[in-house]
Amino acid sequence: PNLVDHPLLSAILRSRGISTTEEATRFLTPSRGTLADARLLPDAEDAAQRLRDAIADGRRIVVFGDYDVDGLTSTAMLVRVLRRLGAAPIPLIPHRIRDGYGLTARAVDRILAEQPDLVVTVDCGSSSPIELQTLLDHGIDAIVIDHHHYSGALPDGVAFISPRRPDNAYPFADLAAVGVTYMLIRLLLGDDDAQMYLPYVALGSVADVVSLRGENRILVARGISKLRRWLLPGIIALCANAGVPQADLSSWHIGFTIGPRINAAGRIDDPTLALDLLLADDETTATPLAAQLNALNEHRRSETTRVLREAEEQLRASGWRPTDPAIVVAGEGWSNGIVGLVASRLVDQYYRPTIVLERDGEIVRGSARSVPGVDIVDAISASQDLLDRFGGHAAAAGLSMRYEVLGKFTDELNATVLDLCRGRLPEREIVIDAETIANDLDLGTVDLLQRLEPFGAGNEEPRILVRGVGHRSARASNDGRHLLLHVTDDRNRSHKAVFFNAGDRLAELTNTPKIDIVTRIRRDTWNGRDNLELHLEDFRPAT
Repeated sequence: PNLVDHPLLSAILRSRGISTTEEATRFLTPSRGTLADARLLPDAEDAAQRLRDAIADGRRIVVFGDYDVDGLTSTAMLVRVLRRLGAAPIPLIPHRIRDGYGLTARAVDRILAEQPDLVVTVDCGSSSPIELQTLLDHGIDAIVIDHHHYSGALPDGVAFISPRRPDNAYPFADLAAVGVTYMLIRLLLGDDDAQMYLPYVALGSVADVVSLRGENRILVARGISKLRRWLLPGIIALCANAGVPQADLSSWHIGFTIGPRINAAGRIDDPTLALDLLLADDETTATPLAAQLNALNEHRRSETTRVLREAEEQLRASGWRPTDPAIVVAGEGWSNGIVGLVASRLVDQYYRPTIVLERDGEIVRGSARSVPGVDIVDAISASQDLLDRFGGHAAAAGLSMRYEVLGKFTDELNATVLDLCRGRLPEREIVIDAETIANDLDLGTVDLLQRLEPFGAGNEEPRILVRGVGHRSARASNDGRHLLLHVTDDRNRSHKAVFFNAGDRLAELTNTPKIDIVTRIRRDTWNGRDNLELHLEDFRPAT
């Protein structure tokens, strides 16, 4: 029996492990869901009381956050809440180049210069016991709010709120840092008043690519609904600059349009620009900041293209083979703010755990990205004796080491990845959610699939199998990377289609008039007109 009123939607829900009408209703109406008791997070009540006491006593509070969207939204949200409660918090964001990632010794110096009585770290701190002890030794109270994997205990006296702690009783452990911060805000303000800050949670959670299942789905769905009506000057200016109607914002826009602009400041310039935008209270302040972020994002895109090209040239020159379990490349002039993006592109292209590093003299530092089934932190930590610093989670991590050990590290990483894969190289799998007929490829189907929003990690846009479609006008894109074509149905309707990174498959369409396709189905709006656009994941001769 169908779970809902449409067989295609029912098939997709079943493919996502949903087996009852009650589960389907909850999944399709996430805004009605309920959150667990925030007090179940370890140290959450203690941290809330420390903040209340600090505010009552007029103590100086520093909020120290990471430079990515998750850290920036966590910082901005907590700063606004503390101001509302009567505090005058001092926000600090590390500079990626000058300070490095997280709570480093240099970051501690910046914090000490502010002479705080209490420091709250957000989206960092769980891997910094030495730096936290330094703060305690100076008589500074410390609260850590984080969601990253960590090893070893933090100093006694630190309130450590994390769903990753072994003593965590909160039933949902996959929160972004902004989600963990929101749980603290629930305790400070109460559930009803806390909800006005959910747009920050939506921005940070989607941009950090956490799983949009469970409580994250509830938080992001509610947050996007509010985000579309949010009167925050920074978001209004950012949407206007990006050419995105705020009322139409979706998780896709956060992930690919708004999020990258917020991230661009930390990747290319000073992340404080993005924080200032998120904290701006008027259009006069917000508009030029949004324009700056837009320009930085354009520069980020061109730099990403350059470094990707150089990384691929290095791969070819090094003799890397598709049978190698992992990819490690390093280069001078590869900005530390770009290497993570390049690593993601290489993972998409080659489907291997990938590390891209910037060489700065005798030190290399950069980012790792992985494929499903290979925990990149586990892979890296097997060689931790070679590393100066590392940290992250299953899909992404940061690390640094001396250049002289890079060759040995690469050899060990290849061996470790092969062990983690039990001797079998990672293979790309396309999970098909459902099948439909070509004549059902229309905007009505797009509207139907939008009931599954918000899309993201753990709830990706459905991949649909369509058999026996025709095609015409197939060609490679100007740079040869992508395959462009039109797909036709039995009524001779034609739909624009693109298959990214498949320009080399153009010849397969020759003398193959009918093909089966696996595709995502999207709406393309241009000059006020809506059209269907297909994003192909694979094709084969029609069976």
